[in-house]
This record gives sequence, C-alpha cells and structure tokens, in this order.
Amino acid sequence: MISRFSSFDEVVEEANRLPFGLASYAFTSSAKTAAAIGSAVEAGMVSINSFGLALPEVPFGGIKDSGYGSEGGTEAMEGYFNTKFISQTGV
Repeated sequence: MISRFSSFDEVVEEANRLPFGLASYAFTSSAKTAAAIGSAVEAGMVSINSFGLALPEVPFGGIKDSGYGSEGGTEAMEGYFNTKFISQTGV
C-alpha cells in the first residue's frame, strides 16, 4: 500500500499500527525525515528511498508478530560465538 501523509506523526502511527514488523519502505526528500523514520518505525528492516532489502550480506528479520532475531549477515552468527576479552600489560 502506498499512501501520502500530511504529518510525520501520522506516518509513524499508521506504520506501527499493525502487529507485524518485518519490513517497511519510506520515500522522502528530507535527510532529517529519513533519519527519524529509521528510528521511529517498528520494523526489523526499513528501506528508505529504495526497494533493496533482501541482500545476502545484511540481516533479514522482523519484530512483533513477524518474528524475532535475524538470519543472514554477521548478526545471524552471533549466537554461535563466545566472546572473550583478554587484557595484558607488559610481557
């Protein structure tokens, strides 16, 4: 669905209205609005001014009823890693 809106708050309210949050797309000519949309829209993936989301090197996943976690990209492997911090002073 493509819709025009008269206010930013109206856009965010409509985008977040549904219990799903896999992907959202927004088109704007304002860098300030683009940054705000990326933060305010409740979706696992937000594409601004393009339709490119499903790339193998980026995470793919949603929030709310669209699932939790990501597959693809380095984020998909984080659950398999054991992070260790080692600090050494002098030898």
